[in-house]
Amino acid sequence: MRVLDGKSVIVTGAGRGIGAAYAEAIAAAGGQVVVNDVDGPAAEEVAVRIREQGGAAVGAPADITDWVQAEQLVDRCVSEFGSLDGLVNNAGIFEMSMPGELTAAQLARMWNVNVNGLAACALPAMRHMMEAGSGSIVNVTSGAHLGIPYMVGYGATKGAVASMTYCWAMELAPHGVRVNAISPLALTGQTTTSAAFADTHRLAGMSGLGTGNKPDASTNAPVAVYLLSEKSRRVTGQIVRIEGTALSLIAHPAVREPILRRESGWSADAIAEAFEGELGKHLVPLGVTPLLRAEYLDGASTLWSADRDAENPVGTEGSRQR
Repeated sequence: MRVLDGKSVIVTGAGRGIGAAYAEAIAAAGGQVVVNDVDGPAAEEVAVRIREQGGAAVGAPADITDWVQAEQLVDRCVSEFGSLDGLVNNAGIFEMSMPGELTAAQLARMWNVNVNGLAACALPAMRHMMEAGSGSIVNVTSGAHLGIPYMVGYGATKGAVASMTYCWAMELAPHGVRVNAISPLALTGQTTTSAAFADTHRLAGMSGLGTGNKPDASTNAPVAVYLLSEKSRRVTGQIVRIEGTALSLIAHPAVREPILRRESGWSADAIAEAFEGELGKHLVPLGVTPLLRAEYLDGASTLWSADRDAENPVGTEGSRQR
């Protein structure tokens, strides 16, 4: 038995790239797929390819930023396949900008698709899943939400996706619905055809983030299959990072130890002293590179710098793993 036999799944933005890879892998695992894309012919092309390979799929052109059309995707899945068991919120757009040059139009476009569109699909899906008492929502975020230069607008939208993932996971757990996210990495048309991507990296001298070192889109798909399957029934509220052959979890935001207390309250001078002293020892490195390693033991998290020996922790947190 394939791990997604009998499950019906919507994949948004699945007309090409990583979304198409998700849809094809889900079908290969036995799932029935509603292939959504704002580009109708592209969605249908993927659906046809799945059917030719013996899978079950329908193309569903829709603009997910229109909440009516987004809700109709849920209705389409139920009418075609009898249920909605999974949703992969993959649709998104990407733009880069040099410091101070992000425009209102750029931010509005990304926010409308990456955040508003994601919510427009997730809300009717979760209502259906809560009624059924089961289901899995898989959001797609990005390492950019941890901080990548020149991706501030895109990173902000993906940070919102991460926050929604955490909140929905807690809200929906009592109803039997899981909510997780994937932070993927791939060579796609969005990176290879984006003049802004190439130009911004060239101007910034960021050859390390070029397109040549990115894995194929298909390497991300097994994570979606796993998170949609019953094999992940105990996993919720997590962001899974996949970078080709490397698999990891992205740490959740948390209040870090030590927590300093001052009975008389905090003045600017006292805060400065704290940063020059104890807090200055616990500053968190910036960026996506895995500079910290976290170990969770009995509810405590110990963090190490990746370039230090594991016997030399740089800080200890008391927050519990979620």
